[in-house]
Amino acid sequence: MEQRGSEIIVTNDRDTARLQTLYLVSDMLKQVVAGGLDVNTILPRILRISLEELQAYSGALIVLNDRQEPEFAWLLRNGKIEVHQKPFLEDFVEYGLIDWAIQCQSSGVVEDTRQDERWLTGSKHQSPQEPGSALCSPFVIRSRCVGAITMMRPGRAQFDRQAIDLLDAIANQTASTIESARLYEENQRLAGELAAALENARLYEDTQRQLRASALLNEASQVINSTLDTSEILQSLLAQMNELLNAEALSIALVDKQRNELVYEIAEGIGSDKILGLRLPSNQGISGWVMEHGQPALVQDTASDPRFYRQADKRTGHDTRAIICAPLQVKGEVLGTIQAINPRQGTFTEDDLQLWVNLANLASSALANAQQFARTQAAEERYLSLFEDSVNPILLTDLHGVIVEANRRAQEFLGYPRNELIGLPILSLHSERETPPQDRIPQLQEIDTDGVHKFVADIATKSRSAVPVEGYAKRTLSGETEVLQWIYRDISQQIELEEMRVDLMAMLVHDLQSPLGNIISSLELLRYELPTDVDPVLDSIVDIAARSSRRLQTLIRSLLDITHLEAGHPISEAGFVEIATLIEDAQEIVQPALERRRVNLSVQIAEDLPRVFVDADMISRVLINLLDNASKYTPETREVTIMLQPLESPDFVLVSVNDQGQGIPPRYREVIFEKFRRLQGKNAPKGMGLGLAFCRLAVEAHGGQIWVDDAPGGGSRFNFTLPTRAFPLDSDRKS
Repeated sequence: MEQRGSEIIVTNDRDTARLQTLYLVSDMLKQVVAGGLDVNTILPRILRISLEELQAYSGALIVLNDRQEPEFAWLLRNGKIEVHQKPFLEDFVEYGLIDWAIQCQSSGVVEDTRQDERWLTGSKHQSPQEPGSALCSPFVIRSRCVGAITMMRPGRAQFDRQAIDLLDAIANQTASTIESARLYEENQRLAGELAAALENARLYEDTQRQLRASALLNEASQVINSTLDTSEILQSLLAQMNELLNAEALSIALVDKQRNELVYEIAEGIGSDKILGLRLPSNQGISGWVMEHGQPALVQDTASDPRFYRQADKRTGHDTRAIICAPLQVKGEVLGTIQAINPRQGTFTEDDLQLWVNLANLASSALANAQQFARTQAAEERYLSLFEDSVNPILLTDLHGVIVEANRRAQEFLGYPRNELIGLPILSLHSERETPPQDRIPQLQEIDTDGVHKFVADIATKSRSAVPVEGYAKRTLSGETEVLQWIYRDISQQIELEEMRVDLMAMLVHDLQSPLGNIISSLELLRYELPTDVDPVLDSIVDIAARSSRRLQTLIRSLLDITHLEAGHPISEAGFVEIATLIEDAQEIVQPALERRRVNLSVQIAEDLPRVFVDADMISRVLINLLDNASKYTPETREVTIMLQPLESPDFVLVSVNDQGQGIPPRYREVIFEKFRRLQGKNAPKGMGLGLAFCRLAVEAHGGQIWVDDAPGGGSRFNFTLPTRAFPLDSDRKS
């Protein structure tokens, strides 16, 4: 299992099924070299198993001869094996994806057979009209391709990384088996011919040696197919190989990719205990040369070879006179090297080198499979750990909502042991909270793989207490089965804090309203009581106090509106008004601020605009907020513009407020409408960050939208839409 954000992916069943497939393929291929079965009997079965595991609708398996021509070919479609469909399959080899895979000696993926030029380009066979996907893995041995296996599915991009890795693993095993079978047949043929034609004792001994080599390769194949323990495989191969070569010492070194060095991991013979752990840089020694070039080497006299590196001799205390070395590689990637030094009798021959290369190919396949198995096991353990040790409660249900799995945190959080949770309907634990529609619990059929459904609800524990949670639901895969994944976060403290905030806000607003009303009334009375010849300074002071008080009253009303609108309360008072009138009222209030900054206000109203259906007081405060913001961010002597224009839809008009400030970067254009969020800057105006939050809530409560983009002449442009048609009011619904 794997956690990605709020998603847990359970991969245990799928990985187990694919490992079982590899074991089955390996066991069947083992019968070729161990049981003496013909490849023509086994390979069609391998094709069918591969097609079923990858859920393909058709597939092909081709074995090439030394001239790179199809020697054997099978085509599987509609459940039937068709043998030697040469015209079609030869096109594949000459023009199609198989040709590409053979030339590149690499797996090929066609995501759309209608568009990929590797799909039968130049062939007389036309590509299908409907889109399809294809995957091809070549059989590569010693940088030579001996065949390929191809899978096809309907639809685009149907093969993922796991499918590619699985087909590659099958191809690697098949390639080794084909080569071993051919070598065994060739050795058998040579042995028969030589035994019949030559009575010479030396040649007869050579023939027997070839037979022993074939037997060794067969035994090595059986070892490879019987275990995935890397150390056991490599140690067994060295022990068996030394029975034939009779060398003083043999060793296997594996590549450390991080340091680009060879590390000697397995050794047999003299100095084996001292050479283990030796590190050899890739640019030193004969083994380093083999690692770097991916080619085998036979050196009869190390003293005359400039590549020889004597550090190993110094470490073991023994002289190296001759060496054969071959790379362990899969698809061109060198995994390590295998080497033998100092034959006890005679010299190393080219036949010895060829046998050594064949052994290296078998070891490479075994090493790649074992490493893949180890990676899969490690990934599975990591995913299980992420699932079990997650700090959040996680439940998995089937598509009918029945719980099929629960992590430890879910058991602790809900108070149920695992066996009691399994089988419970998930919806029996949920109950709705009073939330906006977008935060409601999703219906089971609504949950898909395209996104995560976020919701807020109460979840019942075993003690029947209801805990408020924020949940995330998503459809995902558990092995081959689709499940629904539910992740929860306890928001009890968040709910409690929110309720305290609402209570505190209500208290503050209530306690401020009454004295503020008295202040405003007193200032109005004072203005009437002032004599006509009063000092202009005193009149200005009273005017400032009156405007500031009204501004504070507007802020308090906005705070009240924010609380009501966030709670989901609709507009209660609205009517048809002239938007131009609202702009005039807002301009009168912000005019002193504009004059102080010597900022000009330009009003541009399109002709024949319809009236808008709004709460006039609320939209006036929206205009005041936006104009006041524009004046703060516009440099002195510059201009703020407010424009009214119709939209294509007759149900709304567009209002735009342009400033000539520095503008708002795109990454902040959403967050500035959140409460208590302000752009930080050295010269940024001060404030609580509530104005734009109120504007968004007020506009959306009228069914409109509000957003910010770049003004045509530089700066920011705040846009919002207002309805021109009546909508149901809260008072209408109550009546």
